[in-house]
Amino acid sequence: MWEPNLQLTSEQFAVLLFKSRTESRRDQKLYLESLGGDGSAGELDSLVALARHDAAARTESDRLTKQWNGQHFPGTDSPSQEVCQAVHSFLHSLIAGDFGPDDSIYARSDAFLKQPYVVAQAMGVFIERLRTNRQGEVLNHDEAENHAVDYLRDHLP
Repeated sequence: MWEPNLQLTSEQFAVLLFKSRTESRRDQKLYLESLGGDGSAGELDSLVALARHDAAARTESDRLTKQWNGQHFPGTDSPSQEVCQAVHSFLHSLIAGDFGPDDSIYARSDAFLKQPYVVAQAMGVFIERLRTNRQGEVLNHDEAENHAVDYLRDHLP
């Protein structure tokens, strides 16, 4: 992953996470440029990934997002950061080929090209199986992943 030169505070990370949920990539890059960054896609992706590991930034971003949701989509909530991270992690592993019978990129590529719906369905199986508590904390990531992998492996050669 690209290494950013820009160092952000928790407050700046919180704003960046909030913008990643509510604004366009262009606006997010402009925010980084306003802080002295280069505004590149790599810088943005790296800093958002770092921000997701800053507990204070996540808490403040959740507060800002809840307020924004109340103004734009009353009565709704966004998926928690934990749910978003669980989906991100599963999708990354799915695309990287971590779930093939021999973790083979070739078996995965062959199955995905011949049956492109398999990726979407595996993602659906994972999300439908995922469970959270009232605070949005993921309770069964591994179990949901195993359920989706079982589906996926059924379609691999």
